[in-house]
Amino acid sequence: MFDVKNIIMTERSMDDEERFDLLLLTTLVAVLTEAVEIFETEEQTKLLDHIKEQRRLCRSLPLEKSRPTWTGFCNRVSDNHFRRQFRMSRRVFHNLCTVLCAAAGETTFRPERLNSLTRNSASLQARGGLIAGEIKTAISLRLLAGGSYLDMMPLFDVSVAHIYLIFEEFLHWVLKAFDFPLARLIQEQDREALAAIAEPFSYGSNGVLSGVIGALDGIAIRIRSPQLSEVSDPGNYYCRKGFFALNVQAICDRSKKFLWCYTSNKGSTHDSAAFSNSRLYSLLTQKTGWLDEANLYIVADSAYNLTPFLLTPFSTDEVRQDISGTCDTFNFFLSSCRIHIECAFGEMVFRWGILWRTLAFDLTKCQKVIQVCMLLHNFIKEQNDNELNTDDDAEWRPSDRGTRGNERAFPLVTDNNELDVRGRRSFSQEYNRSRGEAIRRSIAVQLQLQGLQRPMHSGMRYNQYGHVFFDG
Repeated sequence: MFDVKNIIMTERSMDDEERFDLLLLTTLVAVLTEAVEIFETEEQTKLLDHIKEQRRLCRSLPLEKSRPTWTGFCNRVSDNHFRRQFRMSRRVFHNLCTVLCAAAGETTFRPERLNSLTRNSASLQARGGLIAGEIKTAISLRLLAGGSYLDMMPLFDVSVAHIYLIFEEFLHWVLKAFDFPLARLIQEQDREALAAIAEPFSYGSNGVLSGVIGALDGIAIRIRSPQLSEVSDPGNYYCRKGFFALNVQAICDRSKKFLWCYTSNKGSTHDSAAFSNSRLYSLLTQKTGWLDEANLYIVADSAYNLTPFLLTPFSTDEVRQDISGTCDTFNFFLSSCRIHIECAFGEMVFRWGILWRTLAFDLTKCQKVIQVCMLLHNFIKEQNDNELNTDDDAEWRPSDRGTRGNERAFPLVTDNNELDVRGRRSFSQEYNRSRGEAIRRSIAVQLQLQGLQRPMHSGMRYNQYGHVFFDG
């Protein structure tokens, strides 16, 4: 390149033609220099932009995953460990997946055998591929059993957000696959099916209590305080036990399978009012004549109102005034039928550890979780899976319940079962009560004629809490 400064210093010694040539040369050099600088700046900018884009693309690329397969997971755990994790045996788990797959469809459930035959896209392969329906079921069962999402993340290589999306999908599958049959059977007036439910209840009374189609009671399920965006009166969900709850009404059969449930009541609602608010109560009222003719009824404790279709025990005063002992005999055999709903609640809560703590979901999802716990309880009972007899499973023992953050695990709280003391009954309520009293008195007399009474033999014992039980 020319030394422009030296050229300009010799400008005075040049003539006009040489001075013109020098000016032209200087202008050309300046233009070329500026063009080179602009080109270099643009190329450098493009290069920096390209480097930044490549860095961004590299950061956005998903990490290569090799998500565990369901078959591989099953091969790593023993039968006992599998049962303790998922509250059911491998056989029952396989049967459950079969039922859910049929209800949801293979395209939605996506069993592992279907995933192995399907070619996933590159993006799905980078994320570990599609999650098999068996793994989704396992994750959800583990959450219901009381497990934490922190355990599920490394076990099945699934993100936290995805775990709860899977759980929501699983709840939908179960509610679609199973149902509670009692209301449908009463609506259809299926006497044969209802008689099949009632028959086992009659065994202990020599057939006298032959029309019991279910045992009714309520349970308070602990929930977090509802938000104002969910309900206008969160305070009404605060029950008399000192926590926020849902008053869940349920009916079970002799084998402790739930036939009906109603999960929408506020925690402060009395059991009698909670049952009266349900559609089943309206249906029973509508079908009272047919149920009376068929000699069918439900049994409950003294918290409920006596009606022709809902039998409750005699009061303490009536038992004391009855010298013959007929009322006490009726109460004993009624309690022998009604106790199965208490046992059903106990088994359900014992099985599903998610109920050991406060349900930290919105109200709608809390109700779904409770219904799913009952439906899965029914399915396990139908499969004759006696996993609750495992004595060495310390994880299930209420005394071993630990803490979660600052929250303690609480014992099971049952129901609002004090006597329902309200105002004057209506004419229809008085009529229903008088009809119920007639049915109750008739059954009590039949028990007396059969020579049945409360057993008072030498096998009676008292436990440390003062409760009566019998040996053998």
